[in-house]
Amino acid sequence: MKKRHFLFTLILACSSTLALANDQTANYQDQFSKPVDGINTVESVLNAGAVLDDTPILLTGYLVEPLGKEVFVFKDDTGTLNVKIDGDKMPSSQVKPNDKVTLKGEINKEQNYIIYVDSITVD
Repeated sequence: MKKRHFLFTLILACSSTLALANDQTANYQDQFSKPVDGINTVESVLNAGAVLDDTPILLTGYLVEPLGKEVFVFKDDTGTLNVKIDGDKMPSSQVKPNDKVTLKGEINKEQNYIIYVDSITVD
């Protein structure tokens, strides 16, 4: 009887841990699939004074100019700002200034609102 009780408790504990891990993964994915507090334009990034670093964003616009060292000028209908895109995140085909792109990334206020891009999609 004790073995069965112990086995049942062990299975219950393991399943609870797995459910919690899956829930945390889902929360991260849900958080990143949408911008936080409507941060989806350059203007909203620049006006987000109280926003913490690493806040997820989703921007749609154009990479209008390379500045070097993986930094680009990004432009949408509300303004421009600098974004950092690691070479391994860039699409295999060259992105031209008239190509509309969607950027998923995070705010880094220490770098004058540079957006660190986690993924880029050419629309």
